[in-house]
Amino acid sequence: MDGWSRCAGWICVALGACGPRLASSTPQPESPPEQAFSEALRTMCEVDERAKVAEDADPVERAGQRNDYLSDHVKNPDAIEFRTLLFVRSPAEQAKALRERARAEGVTRCALADSLEKEG
Repeated sequence: MDGWSRCAGWICVALGACGPRLASSTPQPESPPEQAFSEALRTMCEVDERAKVAEDADPVERAGQRNDYLSDHVKNPDAIEFRTLLFVRSPAEQAKALRERARAEGVTRCALADSLEKEG
């Protein structure tokens, strides 16, 4: 065996010994979301105020401004899923579902639900 073969052999042995520690089969527990679901819902409910969405803006423009803001500020995975499912509904259905979910999470006022009812 020449020097290079021996060196390559030792590298393989060394890497093999490190392998099990590097690729652990034990799943790591998920860390809690950085944003509480109720906080994300409050952000959704207050989006028009927070994003400074003009009431007299075109409905498509308002929806775009809301979407941009919420995409940047809603980080809770469950709230993202709720938002995705919510915004494929009609404005009236969105308002009802958002208001119900917000109340269930202790968010008593939801301006977005009020606006969506008006748009509905």
